[in-house]
Amino acid sequence: MRVVVTGGGTGGHIFPALAIANALDAEILYIGGEKGIEKDILPDSGFKYKLIDVEGFKRKLSIKNVAIALKALTATKRCRAILREFKPDVVVATGGYVSGPVGQAAAGLKIPLFLQEQNSYPGVTVRLLAKKARAIFLGSKGAEKYLPKHKCMFTGNPVRREIVDADRKEARRRLQLEKKTLLLVTGGSQGSQAINEAVRALYPKLKKKKDLVVVHHTGWLDYPDVKSGPTAYPVLQSELGQGAKAVAENIFITPFIKGMATFLAASDLVVSRAGAIFLSEAAVLGVPLIMIPFPHAAENHQTYNARVWEENGAGLLIPEAEISSLEDKLLALLDDPSRRKKMAERAKTLGNPTATEAIVREIMSLA
Repeated sequence: MRVVVTGGGTGGHIFPALAIANALDAEILYIGGEKGIEKDILPDSGFKYKLIDVEGFKRKLSIKNVAIALKALTATKRCRAILREFKPDVVVATGGYVSGPVGQAAAGLKIPLFLQEQNSYPGVTVRLLAKKARAIFLGSKGAEKYLPKHKCMFTGNPVRREIVDADRKEARRRLQLEKKTLLLVTGGSQGSQAINEAVRALYPKLKKKKDLVVVHHTGWLDYPDVKSGPTAYPVLQSELGQGAKAVAENIFITPFIKGMATFLAASDLVVSRAGAIFLSEAAVLGVPLIMIPFPHAAENHQTYNARVWEENGAGLLIPEAEISSLEDKLLALLDDPSRRKKMAERAKTLGNPTATEAIVREIMSLA
């Protein structure tokens, strides 16, 4: 069996595509964009790949969209040639602007097209390709309201194997947390200045909580140049990796987390953005969240994602414009373990550790 997999622009599109590709017993060709981060990821993926010249439309009226539209037409012709040469049995697209030309080319050549949508509000590309797809695999509940319902299947998002295999008891033992409460703060791989500033303002109150350990992932762009202080948890500094520092006995800052699966599994509460893949990972592990969606995400999809969690009792949604309310809500949750436990149980209902296998089964069956 031969399969073309496509998706790009952000990790939220690329990593689900790679998870599906790794699970398929097939010869894989990955089609990505020349300008997306996939150009840096695919060389180490082990898959054959081709990159095409394509970019997303500007969301405001712009003369540049004319040139982008012409580039999309050229990219679609290029994709037809690639598909004719590779002769795939199916095409799987996970979104991002690169999926558009690939999906259009597949439909034109009558090759079965499958879509995987990560977010509660589908992206433009998935909505445009929906009528031409054989099936659409949904990672978040609510997306079916915007798509042909008879084609939609709620499978959950494909999640990295190390997340699926992570064990909470083992993670906490490894980090030597004993009965301490672990608060993880992360703004994503690049970090979030808004979240960082709000949490830093709470350090004086957080360091007084002797039963609390805080891991604050700042990202490299907003990582402060401060000296490391004394710590009661040296193993955490070792596990976090290069750059991690203790700013108090129980508060660690780090520009990145090398073993996110371990820290996420061990966490009792997480403050984060609301990217679909991160939420899916938290759901699989049953971690309650305080979500501060990135306000400039395409079509505000992070807010839609966060609403699903809040409506299901798994997390709290705080718009970035109301981030001043974080202090009261965070401190209240830290002092209420029974509420966190209920939220964790609800979070588990939003994830599916076998999502990748379910998607692969459906592709093989429907194809």
